[in-house]
Amino acid sequence: MIFLKRLELQGFKSFAGKTTLDFTARVAGVVGPNGSGKSNVIDALRWVLGEREAKQLRGDSLENLIFAGTPKRPAVGLAKVTLYFDNAHGQFPFDAPEIALQRRVDRSGTSEFFINDEEVKLRDLISMLARAKLGARGLTMIGQGQSDMFVKSPAEERRIMIEEVLGLKEFRIKKSQAERRLTTSAVNMDKTRAMLEELLPHLRFLRRQKHRWDKRSEVERELNDLENAYYSFQYHKLLHSLRADTGNHPEELEKTKKQKEKEIQELETRIRGIEQKTSAPEKIRAIRTELSELGARRLTLERNLARVEVRMEFESKEKNIPSKNAEELSGVIQTASKDIEHALSLSGVDEIKTVLQKILQSLSGVFQAGAVKEKTEDLDGEKHNIKIELEKINRDITELQKAEDTLAHEQQEANKQFREQIEILESKKNEIRKLDQQIQIQLFEKEKINIRMGELEREWHALGREITELASLPVSTESDPDTGEMERKMLKLRGELASIGEIDQNLVAEASESEKRYEFLSTELEDLEKAISDLKKLIKDLDEKINEDFKSAFKLINEEFNKYFRLMFGGGKARLFVEKKKKPEVEAGEQKEGDEPPKPIVAEEHEPDLTAGVEIELNLPKKKITSLEMLSGGEKSLVSIAALFALIAVSPPPFLVLDEIDAPLDESNARRFADLVKDFSTKSQFIIVTHNRSTMEAADILYGVTMADDGVSKVLSLKFEEAPSA
Repeated sequence: MIFLKRLELQGFKSFAGKTTLDFTARVAGVVGPNGSGKSNVIDALRWVLGEREAKQLRGDSLENLIFAGTPKRPAVGLAKVTLYFDNAHGQFPFDAPEIALQRRVDRSGTSEFFINDEEVKLRDLISMLARAKLGARGLTMIGQGQSDMFVKSPAEERRIMIEEVLGLKEFRIKKSQAERRLTTSAVNMDKTRAMLEELLPHLRFLRRQKHRWDKRSEVERELNDLENAYYSFQYHKLLHSLRADTGNHPEELEKTKKQKEKEIQELETRIRGIEQKTSAPEKIRAIRTELSELGARRLTLERNLARVEVRMEFESKEKNIPSKNAEELSGVIQTASKDIEHALSLSGVDEIKTVLQKILQSLSGVFQAGAVKEKTEDLDGEKHNIKIELEKINRDITELQKAEDTLAHEQQEANKQFREQIEILESKKNEIRKLDQQIQIQLFEKEKINIRMGELEREWHALGREITELASLPVSTESDPDTGEMERKMLKLRGELASIGEIDQNLVAEASESEKRYEFLSTELEDLEKAISDLKKLIKDLDEKINEDFKSAFKLINEEFNKYFRLMFGGGKARLFVEKKKKPEVEAGEQKEGDEPPKPIVAEEHEPDLTAGVEIELNLPKKKITSLEMLSGGEKSLVSIAALFALIAVSPPPFLVLDEIDAPLDESNARRFADLVKDFSTKSQFIIVTHNRSTMEAADILYGVTMADDGVSKVLSLKFEEAPSA
């Protein structure tokens, strides 16, 4: 992954216009003649990563970073440098795939930092960069003429360089912040403790003075509670008396009465509606008249039907010669005639049929079958018509009977509703009469209670209490208190208050404020003590974290350092070690005559010493040295380069910026340096300013910096895969 994507410069030093360098390769070389401005690229990187000292940027002030102009090119008023990072792995705490870190400075000296166009503070930026193993100084940002910086730096700075490459700078920053907060908290705690010590004597005086009036407050509170209970009982007793009979005020009774009167009006309207709505009796009488007429008509039709059936029965019989003599036949005929007359006098169909059946039986013995039947078509038609009319009459009768039943039921329900509404109406009228009686009683009682209530309110007001407060008093929980005893006790408490006298409210207010001040400062002191304890624990945890991570990596670094030292020098031996500091001795005290000499007490080492620096021990092949000052400039550069590659072998940073650190190297060592850069480019990205051919050959892309007649630096790029082959 390419972490550093590109660099944009505008108005920075010799780059007047907008210039972009795309770092799309693992190794990017910056070349150009002296004075062309190629080192300004490194200064821009250092500046945008938070460098604050102008001398580290080869200038006197931040204003010198802005393009000052030339005879052919006017000056600009703003310098701006932007670095673009790939944030796919979340090295920066932003939810964005790309991070644009920008720094600006104008002629007024105002310097601002932005991340994705949002302004950030430098201290926040430094912490974020430290988390990503980035910084403006150290071994990951080696400037021009600093190739031997690891050797020349003091032992303490060497340790800082190592910790920065190991990613421990973030914890160093957190520790420094915690130490500053600890110092501030300790100062604040001392101030708070001093304020408490200053306040306490005066507070004790106020407490003594206030104690004189504590009794009055107690008496006032007791008297106030007693008055509340007494007058609450009297007040609510009057209210209870007012509502004793009806449970309501006269106004509420009047309201209830009006509601009842309204209900009576509605009932009367409903009753009139029931009376007007019910017409069942007339309809029932009409139905019964019609049923009587239909019954008479049905009876007539049934008689006619019987006569037709008899005639049809006679017509259907065959005429045979009688087998009886004339005398017997005459008797049978006379008997049948009498039966027929009897049948004609009957009203029931079943009775008529019974008589006719008897006649048929008597006649069957006289005549024999076998004669040809006469046609009865006319009688069939008459019979059919009678039956049809009878069916219609029966249907009409059935429907009228159902209608009669329905009307009878409706009349019954209407009568029931009418009786119910009349009963309710009478009940409502009785309720109104009772309400009238209650209203009169309540008005009389209310008048008496109002007189007593007025007296009670005047007494309450005489105590200096608001009338509205009386009504809001809670109801006394005691059902029947001794009011006489309560009055005597109130009189006694008022006498005690008179003997104590009035309270100095200013004194009470001052005592209350002082108590609040004391409580606040006490709480503040507790919070500060807790904060100091938490900060000490945090610092201890950070120290342990830094020490453990440093120790675990230091052994590996030493192995790699010896390896690359032997590579650079063709042999020899080198190692790094942490300097040991002597433990301070503390005097045990004065020696008395005859005692043994006191032994020095050595301070115990409770925690690791993180200030101990890193020393270098070397053994060059074919050369004996006793100190690092005996090394030549080239040898110091080789030792520093060996240390650099040892560090990035153990903890590779995202990228390194190297400005002509290969300048002091001879051809063979320059080739070794170039090979190492090529090998390590798989772990870290390299941006190198160089004049060395071997280093140029190791680069994947070259940027050539030139300066035209107008005094402005320009950049040309060349990718080696695009270069024509020889």
